[in-house]
Amino acid sequence: MAVNKDLAKERASATFRPDAITRQLFGADGMHVRRLAYRRAAEDDELKLAEKFPTLPRDEVYTEAIRLYAVCRDRLETYGYKDQGNEVAGAEHFYKEALFIGPVHPFGVHHLMFMPLIESQGTDEQIAEFKPKAECLEIIGTYAQTEIGHGTYLKKLETTATFDKERQQFIMNSPTLSSIKFWPGALGHTSNYAAVMAKLIIDGKEYGNHAFLCQLRDLQNHQVLPGVELGDINKKFGFDMMDNGYLRFTNYRIPRNNMLMRYSQVSSDGVFSSQSIPQIAYLTMMSVRTLIVFGAADDLAMAATIATRYSAVRRQTANSKGQEPQVLDYQTQQWKLFPAISTAYAFTFTGHALYSIYKEIVSAVQAGDSSRLKELHCLTCGMKAFASETAVGLIEVCRRSCGGHGYSHASGIPKLYAQCVAQCTYEGENTVMYLQCARSLITFYMAKESGQPLPGMLKLLEESADVPMVLTSAKKFNSELYILLFKQVFLRKIHKVVGHLQHSAQATDYETAWNKHSVELVTMAKVYCQYVTVKLFADTLKLDSWDSQAREVMTHLCEFYLVSNIVQNSGQFLETRTLQIEQLKIVKERSSELLTMLRPNAVALVDAFDYPDRLLNSCLGRYDGNVYDALYDYAKQSSLNTHQVHPSHHKYVKPMQRALQCKL
Repeated sequence: MAVNKDLAKERASATFRPDAITRQLFGADGMHVRRLAYRRAAEDDELKLAEKFPTLPRDEVYTEAIRLYAVCRDRLETYGYKDQGNEVAGAEHFYKEALFIGPVHPFGVHHLMFMPLIESQGTDEQIAEFKPKAECLEIIGTYAQTEIGHGTYLKKLETTATFDKERQQFIMNSPTLSSIKFWPGALGHTSNYAAVMAKLIIDGKEYGNHAFLCQLRDLQNHQVLPGVELGDINKKFGFDMMDNGYLRFTNYRIPRNNMLMRYSQVSSDGVFSSQSIPQIAYLTMMSVRTLIVFGAADDLAMAATIATRYSAVRRQTANSKGQEPQVLDYQTQQWKLFPAISTAYAFTFTGHALYSIYKEIVSAVQAGDSSRLKELHCLTCGMKAFASETAVGLIEVCRRSCGGHGYSHASGIPKLYAQCVAQCTYEGENTVMYLQCARSLITFYMAKESGQPLPGMLKLLEESADVPMVLTSAKKFNSELYILLFKQVFLRKIHKVVGHLQHSAQATDYETAWNKHSVELVTMAKVYCQYVTVKLFADTLKLDSWDSQAREVMTHLCEFYLVSNIVQNSGQFLETRTLQIEQLKIVKERSSELLTMLRPNAVALVDAFDYPDRLLNSCLGRYDGNVYDALYDYAKQSSLNTHQVHPSHHKYVKPMQRALQCKL
């Protein structure tokens, strides 16, 4: 089928080649590996049934997800994917294309949390024992931390692991209803092992939470073991393919060696020792929170791709010449979509930078230097919350920008919304994450006040908050000036919040003062995360690897991201007196100019995300733009259309009609 003429025209008028940005996002080799993986999956007949996901009952969705994973594992062997370099990216993209769901499948937690936890928290002997079994799926694991009555506040987890010296075992118990493990992915049916976070007890004394490897099911027949109760937690807002589960222990025993003991140990005679700081125990969560930034960027980029392509195809409301303009020509539509596009790029580049910081700090920890762990905790808590919250809001804007068709699953956006909104809760509810970020920022601020040096992304606290801001024109983009604007807002905000906390604490106590100013603290954390994103986005444009035309367009997009966020958060700039009203007017005028400048490249910018049609799974976001043919075909596939006359008509409607007519 020919490409829609409006989309063809959009692509022909772009000022850069989308591939130039795609290479910047993934690297030349990465782009090739990614496309090859997508093509292989799309051409595989055994993977095509995945297209029926939206219409299947939940039990069949789960079964199909398991089948697809089994096919994927076979293909990874066939194609020779290895656990290193770009081949990992190839495997990841193959999974994503094959299952339509990326890492959110029944084996995702096994790969992203269970195995990394063994590698990071296990001793060399434990890694040698458990890792090979996990790699060949003899043991399939999940990560069981959250309890039905306890989420982010890990200190209050109630599951216990009591050491029995005589038998050299830990006795696992769920002593209360609120201690039942609840929500771990793949716990309901898939996993036969779990890494369980539980409170260590030796001779009646508690020693904090630690990770214990607990076998849950027989490795031969998959039956649940005595002392273990588990199951699926039933339907959720989304993620039907994932068997999130519950888990309850009753005097269940595991060997002493099943406590992961790289940093904390329990000897055979019951002596506890530890060389760790609390953040080490949460390295796995920090890793996942870093990945959530990528996940949020990915979901938003797909939604923006769908909505932008559809807006180029859709024509609405005749003008004075009797012609219906493309919806994308309306400034109101641009103000909906261009923030989504620019934010998707901002979070993608931020995710890359954040992951580099994560690897750098983890390497230091493995070498014995844990000095930057608290910085990593601060960054991952804040950016996880900021990226997921911002992305889900903009995905909803993208859905509404598609009009009525956006409400249909045919658009592909409802699935993205359900997928992204979950990220606002798992691995730490966002408000709690912001408050943890804020607590870290206050701690670093006080450390600065006492003359202590600060690490990495926290060094800005050492800078002055009193730099006068001179903004007389916005015609020429000065990224350093804009970064300074966001930096000043944060520095003045934290200085004000610290003052409020100290004043309130004098009248009551610190805990009461913290609660009194918690909304302000959350705002402060968001302002910090906005600064981090702005800086990392702008820094990306300084790389030498950019194609000149692509850099020019991305510079305009980066500028729009900065100025649009100033406009949308103008209250913060006014409240902190970082900008005055007249200066804000200049920025607002510039944002309108940038809409016009970006308009010719809107479709090319989303094309550069390089999503194949099968992954988008959207009638509205098709590369060829033939949306109405696709919508018509989608409608005809409804299960309600199986009958010309639905059985309910004769069973219920006809008797009701007869009964009513008899009363006339």
